[in-house]
Amino acid sequence: MIREPEWTAENMNRKEGDTTFKTCGWCEHTGCGTVRYGCHLNSDCSLLKDYDDENLWNTECLIMKMSKNDIPDLIRNKKYDIKNCLEGIKSAKKEMAVLNKIKNKLSDRPATVDARSEDFNDNDVVYVFHNKKWNRGIVVPGYRSHDGCVSYVLDDYPESKGKPWGCGVGVPCVMSEKDFKWFLSHDIKEFETWIKIQDSDYNGKKLGIEDYIYGMKNCKKEGESK
Repeated sequence: MIREPEWTAENMNRKEGDTTFKTCGWCEHTGCGTVRYGCHLNSDCSLLKDYDDENLWNTECLIMKMSKNDIPDLIRNKKYDIKNCLEGIKSAKKEMAVLNKIKNKLSDRPATVDARSEDFNDNDVVYVFHNKKWNRGIVVPGYRSHDGCVSYVLDDYPESKGKPWGCGVGVPCVMSEKDFKWFLSHDIKEFETWIKIQDSDYNGKKLGIEDYIYGMKNCKKEGESK
């Protein structure tokens, strides 16, 4: 268990940089670790090498205890980091060029959930897979709205109105009306491809892909019969 500072008003209102080159807690060169009231209770010093040990909040500045003859070695380490970053940028640019080249050869089906740029706004229509079928619903304010989650009330489930149901936007069980209608207007194989790409564990459970596909097929049949 990490011993914490005394949480006086002064400590609780300190800002990053207040203890720079004194102690680690509120130093501007700390990172990672546990943070409370802006204080890094344990952290690594970004000026040192990556493999240097974790420091507690009250560790006296290790940099200021060094000799000036130690600094060139740290600078060489940063130059090495820069070199690796530049090589990484070069590789990433090549990969971006490849992706841009093949982009127009691919289907225009909706993005996978990991790449969703769509924000589910209040009062938007959504479709949610529940009880082995796709259900229409409306987005409502709720837990972590616009922060990775979406809450909704389903038309056919009045029990969802008391305390709105919801899930993460990165889960395939929820779709915007635009994406849902795209799948309805295209061959079922497009939806099969989309959903199979995302055959993963969500909250420790598999999607049940065949049920999702069957539900979409039923929606397409219902649409064709109208």
